[in-house]
This record gives sequence, C-alpha cells and structure tokens, in this order.
Amino acid sequence: MTIAHDLAWRDWIEEARRVSVASYCTLRGIKIRPGDAGQPCPGCGGQDRFSVNTRKNVWNCRVSGFSGDAIALAQHIDGLDFVGACEAVTGRPPPGREASETFEERREREAQLARREEERIAEEERRAHERNVFREAERRRAWGFWRRSLQLSGTPVEAYLEKRRIRPHPSSRLRFAPEMELWNETKRCIARKGPAMISAIEGVDGRFTGVHVTWIDLDAPRGKAETVDPETGMMLPAKKVRGSLKGGSIRMVSGGDEPRRWFLGEGIETVLSVYWSLIEAGSPLVEGAEFRTSVDLDNLGGKAKGRIKHPTKTFVDARGRTRAVLVRDDTLVAPQDDWRVIYVPPSVEELILLGDGDSDPFTTRLALLRGAKRFSREYPSLTIKLAMSKEGADFNDMRMRALEGEAA
Repeated sequence: MTIAHDLAWRDWIEEARRVSVASYCTLRGIKIRPGDAGQPCPGCGGQDRFSVNTRKNVWNCRVSGFSGDAIALAQHIDGLDFVGACEAVTGRPPPGREASETFEERREREAQLARREEERIAEEERRAHERNVFREAERRRAWGFWRRSLQLSGTPVEAYLEKRRIRPHPSSRLRFAPEMELWNETKRCIARKGPAMISAIEGVDGRFTGVHVTWIDLDAPRGKAETVDPETGMMLPAKKVRGSLKGGSIRMVSGGDEPRRWFLGEGIETVLSVYWSLIEAGSPLVEGAEFRTSVDLDNLGGKAKGRIKHPTKTFVDARGRTRAVLVRDDTLVAPQDDWRVIYVPPSVEELILLGDGDSDPFTTRLALLRGAKRFSREYPSLTIKLAMSKEGADFNDMRMRALEGEAA
C-alpha cells in the first residue's frame, strides 16, 4: 500500500467524520425533534429514547446506550462495520474501489452525491432559519423578563451584593425579579420560583440579546439559592442565561461615551469586587474605564484548537493506568469556526482580562490567553493585559478576606 493510498484513505475517513448527524438524518428520512426531545430510535426501535443534539453534533440512544457521530449512527441503524458506515455517510466507496465501478455505476454515484449535497445545503439553510427564529423568540422572552423586573433599591439583590461586600454602580445593568421561575433540566416542572438578580446582556452596539439570572437565598452562606431537581435529585445551578450569550457582555460600570480602558471578567461579583477595590485604593486605573462581565469563561476565551496535558490532574483509565487529564490549550480555531468575539468600542485602547483562581487556575489562564489572542486578532490596536486572582480564591474572596482582616 502506497503513501498516496494511505493519505487517500485518511482523507476519505476525515470526509466521513465531517458529515453532520443532522444531514445524515435528513438523508435517511429521520426527522429531528427540537432540543433533546426523545423519539423512536431508528436503530433499536425503542420509543421515546432516541435524541439528537445538533449543537454538539451527536446522537444518543438511551435504550442501547450507543451514541456518537454520523458514522456511529450509520453503524447503529444498519449494523455496518466502520468502513461500510464511512461509505454510507459519504456516499462513495473507499479509495481504490472506484476503479472497479462501471460507467453507469459511477454516473449514478456522482448523481447521488450531487443530490445529497443539495439536500445538505437545503437542510442547513432550514436549520439556520429555525435557529434564528428560536433565538429571536428567546430574545423577546428575555426582554419581557427584563422589562418586568424592578430597580434594585431596597430589594434582596442589594442585600445579596452586600453579603458579598460589594454594591451595584448606578450604571450597572442589574435589576430585581421577585418571582423568577427556575425550571428543572428536563423543563417539565418548575423547581423554584422566587427572588433573582437579573442582568441585561448586550451585543454589538449595545443591542439587547438576553438576560443572566442569579436566584437568591439570603439564608444560604453566599446568598445564592440551592435548588434540587425534583426529578433527578441533583443540584441545579443557581445561574441561568435566557436569550443569546455568545459575543455579548454585561455592563457593570459605564466608562462614558468613549471609554479608554475595559476590564472584562467572568462573573458579576468578580468585576464589581475589582471595581470597588480599585476605587477604595484610589487607583487611577478607573479613570475612563468600563467594567464588564463576559458571563462565562468560554464566551471570553472562545474555542481551542488543541489540547494539552494538565500539570497535576490525572485519572485512571480502563486498563488501570494513571494518565494526565487533557484540557483545552491556548491555540485558536479559525474565526469562522469560533464564537463571536465580544464587541469592544473603537475608543478602547487597553483591555484587562480578569481571571479567577478558585476553580482551576491552569485552565483559566489558558482561557485568558486564548481570549487575549482572539481580541488581538479582532482588534489589532488593543493593548491587552491579564490579571489573575490568587490561587484558590476569586477576586470576591480576596476582597472579603481583606475587608474582614481590616475589621478585625
């Protein structure tokens, strides 16, 4: 077998791996229900146990336990081996077998490929339209939540922030929702309904794109509500996003019409802690500065092209071997494959990215490095700096400890 033949096989397999689950479902006449809703499985025949996550490009059968990409779906449906499944999803035989085709077989295969490409393009356009319609509907629902929310004065949100030794700024895009519903993971029941801090997510040029919600329980140690999913018994996150997040941010402190410096961190408490600590220290960094949150670290750092071994985290594999955990590195994917970069106004000259050291400082720093590269690629004139909190603490922890030390 020649090197050229090996390369042809590798390219053919990579072509098969690039076929989306959604497009193969379209080819096979399998209609995908929205979200992760269960439906009859085309492989095992089980009812209400087959689902497709188009965002992650993966299918799952909860009866058989099988899941995977389009190749795995072809194997699951028709019992094909790997090569046969690759042929099924690409619509063409493996390299070398084309030579044995007759003229009529080749014409039929090429016509089938053309039909499949037309169907793939049409399906992608249809799904893109559905996603746009869904996003706009979600944005409008989120706008309704924001419009019905209240000013912060005298509300549990003020008490929650005070519990964290911070307070809102007059320009903060924060409000109070007295009866915010928290649905469980399957969205079949309301797990909590009560007070919440709600913040407005802004996209390009300040366009409203969604809300970030934090449910509050002032009796909890840090003020965040602890809610158990009544179906699974698992703890539900105290924070949720409604609407669109990627490429958006939340204003915590306005820097005026033409801010010269931006501070951008992951969480509301982090960013406000940095702002008030700088104010109390009389730092000149706050002059002409805007403070914003990216809501989550992925929205700041974006996708990674590669992986790297974690310096300390390990796991034991199926053979009993201790191996290093692989985490996302600081390399970038192509812009068209990444999420939208958070919009930074042209007046901004310096961007300071804030990273918390309370979860995993190694992966957080890698995310910040990716973020710095993304912003540099999008805004080449920006000066970008990174600021990490102490290991084992976030900026709010540091602030609370410092204030408690002063009080003692």
